[in-house]
Amino acid sequence: MNIETLTPIDAAHAAQTTSEKYGFVSSRAICDCLADAGFQPRSIQIQRTNKDERRGFQKHIVRFRHAQLMPSVGDSFPEMLMINSHDGSSSLKLMLGVFRLVCSNGMVSGDVHDQMRFIHRKANLDAIHDGALRLIGRAGELSDKVERMKERIMTPSVTADFAEKALLLRYDKPDAEASYADQHDWGRKLTRVTWARRYEDQGNSLWLMFNRIQENLTQGRKHSGIRQITSPSKDVEINAKLWNLSQDYLLN
Repeated sequence: MNIETLTPIDAAHAAQTTSEKYGFVSSRAICDCLADAGFQPRSIQIQRTNKDERRGFQKHIVRFRHAQLMPSVGDSFPEMLMINSHDGSSSLKLMLGVFRLVCSNGMVSGDVHDQMRFIHRKANLDAIHDGALRLIGRAGELSDKVERMKERIMTPSVTADFAEKALLLRYDKPDAEASYADQHDWGRKLTRVTWARRYEDQGNSLWLMFNRIQENLTQGRKHSGIRQITSPSKDVEINAKLWNLSQDYLLN
């Protein structure tokens, strides 16, 4: 992937809105450092901003592949995410995630053990390099969790419970005194958030249910009332929370 023209990657200094104590950590330098360790950028998301002083410094997310994060688990394989900004809106983070080939849709493992956070004024390339290599060592644990999710068969009642808790990550459930329209809208969301988009996603394992809900909840679905998430940071937040929620159903 070519990231030469992506301005937040090439920022040479922090935004003027940051304080003197803010430590600038170049995303370009991080990408070069990770490339030396075998990480190759796959895609990038850039936070939208309407403020001129933030443009070119806003939050951005780069997804990386690494040879040691293979082989895949079925149609999925681990990947690493770097989250950074140059305007003080985000700390620097490295996260372990899952990329699914069947829908080209990235999912974030929200397990706190699969995330490393660096404060800008204390971050350095050596620490970031070492942190990325430590995440590689945890990729096997992530793959094991995916396998267990594939083996976990969900009953209709457990599926309904999972779907409602997942929907609550984005929407408020109407109370008993809410209008018929609001109740109907909630019921429509609750039903369609579990619908499969393709034949490969049909089934009642926790893994397939998680993927159906994840895609519908983040990408939106026509005629469901569920809108697509357009904010990269919100996408990561919901993905992480949904992943953590799914892990609760491995224990039951």
